[in-house]
Amino acid sequence: MIFAPHILQIKVTTPMETDEFGRPIPGTGGESWQDVCKCRCDDNSTKEFTSENGEVYRPNYHIVCEKKTSLKAGDEVRCMDGDNTRGTGKVYTVKNTNYFGYSEIWL
Repeated sequence: MIFAPHILQIKVTTPMETDEFGRPIPGTGGESWQDVCKCRCDDNSTKEFTSENGEVYRPNYHIVCEKKTSLKAGDEVRCMDGDNTRGTGKVYTVKNTNYFGYSEIWL
């Protein structure tokens, strides 16, 4: 991919550790963001998806990643443009290409 100005990040949740009695230990666990790949994030309000049961979904963002990703529907991701958040949300669908080696993600 020639133009990839943004960075795709996934939210990783670490569960709290417990002591020998099963009580959570304060200060352990939490949430963090991990880089996945470089990408391009576009605002999208024109494409509509129709599910098998007839429900219509209109995603807010269309992300094109420069490589195949292991993301799946329901993952929480965000696109960073430097220090600013360009787009954030839950993954609706992921499509990996066979020949070109990039992924398309809709949030």
